[in-house]
Amino acid sequence: MKRFLRRARTILRKTGRILAALGRKLGRTLGPLLQRAGRAIARAARSLGRRLYRFLTSLPPRTLWYGIGAMSLVLVSVLVLVLALPRAPAAVQADAGGDLSAQLAATNVPVLSEPTAEPAADPAATPEAADAAEPAADSTDAADTADAAGSADDAQQPEATPFAMLESGDDGEIIATIQTRLMELGYMDSDEPTEHFGPLTESAIKAFQRHNGLTSDGKVGSQTYAMLVGTEAKPYVMQTGDEGEDVKAVQQRLYELGYITDKGNITGTFGEKTEAAVKEFQQRNRLTSDGKVGTVTMETLYSSDVISKFYSVGDESDEIKTFQQRLEKLGYYDGKASGEFTKATAAAVREFQAANGLVVDGNVGPATKALLLSSDAQAKVIKLGDSGSDVTAIQKRLAELGYMRAANATGYFGEITQEAVMAFQRRNKLGADGKVGTVTLETLNSKNAKKAASSSSGGSSGGSSGGSSPSDDKPSSGGSGSSGGSGSSGGSSGGSSSATGVERLIDIAESKLGCRYVRGAKGPNTFDCSGFVYWCLNQAGVKQSYMTSVAWRSCTKYQKITSMSDIKRGDVLVFSDTSMATGHVGFYLGNGKMIDAGSGAGKVRITSTVLSGSYWPSHFLMAFRIF
Repeated sequence: MKRFLRRARTILRKTGRILAALGRKLGRTLGPLLQRAGRAIARAARSLGRRLYRFLTSLPPRTLWYGIGAMSLVLVSVLVLVLALPRAPAAVQADAGGDLSAQLAATNVPVLSEPTAEPAADPAATPEAADAAEPAADSTDAADTADAAGSADDAQQPEATPFAMLESGDDGEIIATIQTRLMELGYMDSDEPTEHFGPLTESAIKAFQRHNGLTSDGKVGSQTYAMLVGTEAKPYVMQTGDEGEDVKAVQQRLYELGYITDKGNITGTFGEKTEAAVKEFQQRNRLTSDGKVGTVTMETLYSSDVISKFYSVGDESDEIKTFQQRLEKLGYYDGKASGEFTKATAAAVREFQAANGLVVDGNVGPATKALLLSSDAQAKVIKLGDSGSDVTAIQKRLAELGYMRAANATGYFGEITQEAVMAFQRRNKLGADGKVGTVTLETLNSKNAKKAASSSSGGSSGGSSGGSSPSDDKPSSGGSGSSGGSGSSGGSSGGSSSATGVERLIDIAESKLGCRYVRGAKGPNTFDCSGFVYWCLNQAGVKQSYMTSVAWRSCTKYQKITSMSDIKRGDVLVFSDTSMATGHVGFYLGNGKMIDAGSGAGKVRITSTVLSGSYWPSHFLMAFRIF
């Protein structure tokens, strides 16, 4: 009997080890599949969240408040019902929580208990028993030794990987997975992943390996892949030791804000001096001062509320007075040149920066100062597509002089206003370009401004917008516009000024096809996505300050399009990544095509899947109509 029990125990041990080995193999096989399934579910959830976000942002504020109020009312009602409902008597609760053993006994259900261990029998109790036990023990020990050796072999086997060593030049579906993960972690900019392992992917892998303590060889082996898809992977944060155009762009921005004082330190290498400058910037801007440039620090660098080391509100100096006088001459400042840096001065500086393609932050840094005091400074010009109180004042004055109807004073500079301005300029012997610059504005507000001829009022009120009504001089909603009518940015869909601007922009963009993608680059021969949009717009005559792909989401300068069905040729398309932390921008060409600087392709390219593919429609946030 004892021999039988020992053999049974041996069989059970072997069975357990076999099952354990099988479990380990199944875990290695199913692990990557489960990870992929988990990431797919997470992406689907984030996509649903983005769609809900776009839907909510498209609703009128009043509707949102009504919805919040209704939800609050429902929650309060549920809470009141919970508190008002009677509770069960204590006796019932006590009965429900009675002794389980007693209940089982009452229903004749046996209560199982752990068996007690029997004392081990002495194998040498009798000579016969000792002789019989000896070979059985030898057999058991041999089996145990063999099983232990098998388990050790299993433990020493390396984890299986779904691919061999990957390096630059390789192709395959797994590379798209690798690029997607690199984009999620910030080592590559957001883009539609490709199945090609190019130089940009290699560079991103090197950075990932360096930041995660691996050998930085740019190749993806089992160790790099396991770290990349694992939960311990560190996201990209620019720090000491990093090199590249993106580092150089950050150094240039720190120089513009006064945190780097020597232009010779703009080298593209993140060293101790750059780290010290970043820490000081973070301290003054109330950020975590760790000397590393993450997403929050990067967005703060280019925000309009950034705190520089230059003049702030309340400072006084003769140099500030010089700035104010120059801003006044250019038409941006109408206050007193007192030498005190006021909020009005900062607002004038921002307006000057926006009109001259500088980063809009209200600070007079080296670039702003140099351009402001130079002959290349662009004077204030109010033109097609602008809006605000300045436009309203111009429209009211034009209405007083009979060049347009008072009902068209909407605060938006559309085609009707443009035609009225041109009529005023011709009548007063000025250059008829339809733009309100310093000379036109001074003439318009002077006592010598000539009133419109009797025929001008009627003609301008209808405008050249194809017989549109007076209310047409305003941006249309949804971005659809009407044929020959006033478009969202002031140009009609059939107007020559709009068509010329769009085609010039597209020609400039297409002239850069094939140019290399470099993170942080803003042209003229290397670009990232936001740098490409920035460079092309300014080359096309649109004075646009640099904005990151995330900052484009908050743009108010152009008409916002919220549906992909309404986008048109020349629109700036804005996308998000899976986490909404970063994004992507490009120009729409029409027919489902987009031209952009893509990190996946590593160059300026044209993609044809904007409307029909699975990636771009699910990541679309909004678009902006420039012309």
